[in-house]
Amino acid sequence: MISTIGAIASSRSGLTVRTAAFIAATGISDATIISALNTMDLSLIANGLGSKFYALYPMVGGTSTTCKYNFMSAIDADSSFRLGFSGGWSFASTGATPNGSTGYADTFLNANTTLSLNDAALHIYNGTDTATNCVDMGVEVGANVTEIYVRYAGTFYTFINNASSLCQVANTDSRGMYTSTRTASNLIKCIKNGAEQSVISNTVVSTAKPNAKIYIGAASVNNTASLFSDRSIRFAGISSGFTAAESATLYTIIQTLQTSLSRNV
Repeated sequence: MISTIGAIASSRSGLTVRTAAFIAATGISDATIISALNTMDLSLIANGLGSKFYALYPMVGGTSTTCKYNFMSAIDADSSFRLGFSGGWSFASTGATPNGSTGYADTFLNANTTLSLNDAALHIYNGTDTATNCVDMGVEVGANVTEIYVRYAGTFYTFINNASSLCQVANTDSRGMYTSTRTASNLIKCIKNGAEQSVISNTVVSTAKPNAKIYIGAASVNNTASLFSDRSIRFAGISSGFTAAESATLYTIIQTLQTSLSRNV
């Protein structure tokens, strides 16, 4: 995770260090996007959430180049968890959309190496509603699973370093902001648009972290892309665990970002 020390320091243009680095890497010059990103980062810092993220993808700028960078470390390297897009994707001002059959993005973030067993979360903001039975992001190796299914057979499922999911809730609209989070060995939650949807305590205990990289737009199943999504992705993140209150705050921050970009749902 990136320390907030120095992150709030401004460049000569009045931007946070992370925003300045991100626009330098991506070449984005659109003033609306830059302002929206800077507001997002200032809000993350003010609420103590910036330091929780290993990777954060705003999916802005409308190209594979601008969408691939990790806002927390905008360096074009695997070690900085920038995305590697594979298969069919389309890119627009509304985000990045995999084609539902071959498209996925490799985060180069190995769940076993980077995540904590009992303190981890996945976040995704989808802009389109489809009934496709897919994994929106995650990884599984054998019985060890860290994945988020926002709408699979009409159900929102959460797996965070566990073998089975009883943390699930009916969901008939895949649009919106989703967080799957674990904050203890025996506590995981499904959260949609900042509100708890399902909480499981003392039932779905952590087992082990999957030893492979997390994919976005599909699942990494034993290091092979599977269960491809066809939903427009407007934000994705990988972090330490979020409490219910932190998830509500994050939703407000990301919804403000989406509203500023005229692509909120």
